[in-house]
Amino acid sequence: MKRIFIVLFWLIITIGFALKIYSLFYMGIFDMEVYQEWGLNTLTKGLAGSYMGVYFPFQYQVFEFGSWLSQVLNIEYYIAYKLVNLAFDIGNLVVLFLILRKLSLSPFYLLIYWIHPWFLNMFSLGYIDFQFTFFILLMVLYSFKDTSRDYLIAGIFLGFAFLMKPQVQIILLTLFIFASIRYFRARDIRLFHIFIFPVVLFLNYTLYFSITDGNPLRLANVYINIANHMPCLNANCTNFWFPAAYYIKDADAPIYSVSDEITFIGIKVRYFAVLAVLSLIYIFSRKMEKNENIKMPDNPVLLLTCFSALVVPFLMTSAHENHMFLGTVLLIPVMGLTRSLIFKLCTHLLLIIQFINLYGYYHLGEIQNLNLPAYNYPYSIALIYSYIAVFIFIIMLMHFLRKFKSQ
Repeated sequence: MKRIFIVLFWLIITIGFALKIYSLFYMGIFDMEVYQEWGLNTLTKGLAGSYMGVYFPFQYQVFEFGSWLSQVLNIEYYIAYKLVNLAFDIGNLVVLFLILRKLSLSPFYLLIYWIHPWFLNMFSLGYIDFQFTFFILLMVLYSFKDTSRDYLIAGIFLGFAFLMKPQVQIILLTLFIFASIRYFRARDIRLFHIFIFPVVLFLNYTLYFSITDGNPLRLANVYINIANHMPCLNANCTNFWFPAAYYIKDADAPIYSVSDEITFIGIKVRYFAVLAVLSLIYIFSRKMEKNENIKMPDNPVLLLTCFSALVVPFLMTSAHENHMFLGTVLLIPVMGLTRSLIFKLCTHLLLIIQFINLYGYYHLGEIQNLNLPAYNYPYSIALIYSYIAVFIFIIMLMHFLRKFKSQ
């Protein structure tokens, strides 16, 4: 029987790999055209001459590699970019396996990541979330021993992720809040070592921009003003703000037409969102530090990272349909750590809703040989899924705050 399960496991892995290879040769989300523009400009003009913000410098250099690969192999840019994604995707699978092994969890949890329609659809559309997720998973893996040395190593991977996409900012902030609480409670500075390399890497890029264009604040301004890039209430994400945007927007307007600059009792709604996120992160960090009897991970980094990666896309304004990706990946080992059937069910339902939402907007990309059924996905249907997703999130939030503990 064990041999049958092993054969079945590798058969599913092979099928997932074949599906990803098949989808390489078809155009994904329209964002890939922008990735190519940034990558090609970085390749021809250099980072300083092409950097426009939105994402951070190391991500531009990954784009640059994709454009270079396209030219060297003489292939379409989207194939090259998806090949880069595939390398990170396989890396995620390997690191996730190592995390599951550290936690003594079944490797069959890997199949959720590798073959679930939500993750397959994300890959077929060419989203780059696979890339910074790889570094976050490595950070989690090297955090398990809860030693200064291991946190220092984990910080290397956190540093690269921090220089890629804005979603990592809240993870770094969450860990800093927890490290500060731990320090003031027990004078423990171990976790602070995880911030050394991110600071060093940020300062190196700052020095680079200072030398090349004479602007030492160029990178800092991008980080500070990142929320102003697309100041909308919601951008196709099934979260708390979707119903609000739905009822506020004009009848024929897109959901992202509603600005998060609107006010409530004279205060911009984005500030309410920030306050809610920071409050929950602080409450959860306090809980992680106070609870001492635990048979969960040896340290709270996995739970803290998963928690923040879920709270932000559910409660922050300007959340996109792909912003749930990291949180859903981290939910896989977290789901394995709990005995709660309700939490496991909520996780699976959340993954299904994310797939339906993503497929509803963009299908699988321009994959022409698949005769898939037409799927009408008006905002009125997305509204229903948003209500369900928010309800699921509230249940999971209660579980995080009441059930999960840390050593």
